[in-house]
Amino acid sequence: MKVFIMDPIDASAVALLAQTHTVVDFPGSRQRDWHAEADAMIVRTFEVREPDFRRAQKLRIVAKHGTGVDNIDLNAARDAGVVVTNTPGANAAAVAEYALAITLALARQVNLADRSLRADRSGRIAAGTELGGKTVGVLGFGDIGRRTARLFKAAFDTTLLVYDPFAPDVAFAELGASRIDSIEALLPACDVVTLHLPLLPETRNLFGAAEFAAMRDSAFLINVARGGIVDEAALYRALVAGEIAGAASDVFETEPVAASHPLLALDNFIASPHIAASSKESLVRMGAAAAQAVLDALAGRAPSHRVLPQATLAHPSI
Repeated sequence: MKVFIMDPIDASAVALLAQTHTVVDFPGSRQRDWHAEADAMIVRTFEVREPDFRRAQKLRIVAKHGTGVDNIDLNAARDAGVVVTNTPGANAAAVAEYALAITLALARQVNLADRSLRADRSGRIAAGTELGGKTVGVLGFGDIGRRTARLFKAAFDTTLLVYDPFAPDVAFAELGASRIDSIEALLPACDVVTLHLPLLPETRNLFGAAEFAAMRDSAFLINVARGGIVDEAALYRALVAGEIAGAASDVFETEPVAASHPLLALDNFIASPHIAASSKESLVRMGAAAAQAVLDALAGRAPSHRVLPQATLAHPSI
């Protein structure tokens, strides 16, 4: 059977699949008629929408290399009888570490210091902010949210406030975190707000003008979840007006983000090109999990981590 790999994945996963199936690897997979040929697909950011499922008559599984499945039309997959899987937990450590890294970079203005030296400017950078003892608000308390909270707690003895109405009580008790009943109640109390939610209709533009107005003017917003959760125009206005001190985002509503994006011109904004999950170790784990899902599905076995088409905010965290 033919497995089309639509984005770059670790070579070890490609080799595993090639032992029993014909693999059409990236970038050649983008030039072939996968709709006619593919029995299985592995995707990272490649989009699979309703017209694709109607055309792909042989397709049995779309394995997402990663957690979020907003690039796959789940209802269309269900109607076509195509299995969709993801790899929860495989990238959690990488994303959590990256969330901590960009928070530190933002708080201590690492981007400005680096830029100043490279431009041979002698002016001093304004004093940064320490994270020790600060209050961190975590929105979404799944694998990644909990790992991120654990890192902040261990490194800086932060107070943890969490909004996730569906996370179990044991998760809060383990980290000494406080459950907050609403986003509105959480925002004014936090020095850092970090987002760990999937992009769903209910979370699109979840952060807008009202939310930024509710935050402290000294606070930082961190987004390593999905573009579209934050209203980027509202974020720009909030950063320019000083409603919040800074923001860092690994994700944007349109990716790859254009170099002319207004946020990229701001000194109190740090950006990266959706790389939080891409550590060497996590790429191996995600590749192996996605490949195993394909092997199981094509062998007639039920793959692990099947994503239900009717997924809703009943399980909102990543």
